[in-house]
Amino acid sequence: MSSEHEVAVVERGSFAIAHCTCGWSAPARRSRDLSRRDAEAHGSEDGGPETPDAGNRA
Repeated sequence: MSSEHEVAVVERGSFAIAHCTCGWSAPARRSRDLSRRDAEAHGSEDGGPETPDAGNRA
């Protein structure tokens, strides 16, 4: 993960949300594990999804 992408998972009540210093954020999730996966995907080599959308999975 490059220095311009520092991702953190923040908890708000029952939800966890991955946020990055580049301005990206994942959807709020009840599953902390899925939020961590969103963060890892964003910081991976390919950059991960720009705006993850759980509703449009193939």
